Amino acid sequence: MNVILILLVSTVLSWYFTKLIINPFSKLIPDIPNKRSSHSFTKPRAGGLAFIISNFFSSLIFGQNNFAILLPLFLMGFVDDIFNIKKLYKFVIQIGTCFLLFYKSSYFDLINQIDNLPFKALCVLTIVIFLSAIINFCNFMDGIDGILAGSILVCLVTFAFLLSGSVWTLIGSLFGFLIWNWKPSKIFMGDIGSNFLGGVLVWIILNSQNIFYSIGILLIAAPLLIDPLLCLFRRLYNRQNIFIPHSLHLYQRLCKGGLSHSKVSTLYIVSSIFISISFFIGGLKLEIFSISIILIFAIWLEKNFAITFDK
Repeated sequence: MNVILILLVSTVLSWYFTKLIINPFSKLIPDIPNKRSSHSFTKPRAGGLAFIISNFFSSLIFGQNNFAILLPLFLMGFVDDIFNIKKLYKFVIQIGTCFLLFYKSSYFDLINQIDNLPFKALCVLTIVIFLSAIINFCNFMDGIDGILAGSILVCLVTFAFLLSGSVWTLIGSLFGFLIWNWKPSKIFMGDIGSNFLGGVLVWIILNSQNIFYSIGILLIAAPLLIDPLLCLFRRLYNRQNIFIPHSLHLYQRLCKGGLSHSKVSTLYIVSSIFISISFFIGGLKLEIFSISIILIFAIWLEKNFAITFDK
């Protein structure tokens, strides 16, 4: 299959679908800035619908992965973009989707070999909660132009080159959307997009053939995942209510400290590229070393450019 043709068709479709929904979604699903927002102007959200539809049609044409298994997840996100549904409902659907993704993976067969039923159940529960955290972290990181789409693109491209070319249509679809989502963005992907991409990240981690590649893909997403994880720990340490919305992630505080959306997003995306190249060249050891370098750099960025954590 011609990869260039797949990328071209899916990119153009996604670009066009995104263009079509910008004006109607501006009226139907506006994202109005508040004190936590990193943007100053009202823009439409739920733009993730464009790259999801594009990937679906492109996958039918080229026989690629359509990610239909994530249907409950992105439908929930779309409803949430419109009506702002309760957290409990979202959590139930995320847990259910993660269990289904895990159940259909080879890792479930490994866990199923455990004879001790309570321990087996504990392992499944722990893994499913961990996977749902990945989806939520992706949702948390969708706060500035291009950061989530660009970072997930790096993971997908790595997966395509290393393991399976079944995601090229999604790569093209995501790139077509990113043209509209890069600063100055015309549309946000919304919960429909961030939940879907979180589910995609979980899918490629679980379908990476063995634990070596699964960890490798997971670590490529480290800039996306470590930021909300450390923020969560710091909020717990400061005895803050972790269920109350906030703008204390490093990427948000860097923007509030004066860095532009494009600069911050580029820092995260380039960090993921650096980790990916390290994995290609030296495997997990070099990948972990590269992450330690990025963490040191992140500490320097926080000290010199971000507003303080408690503001």
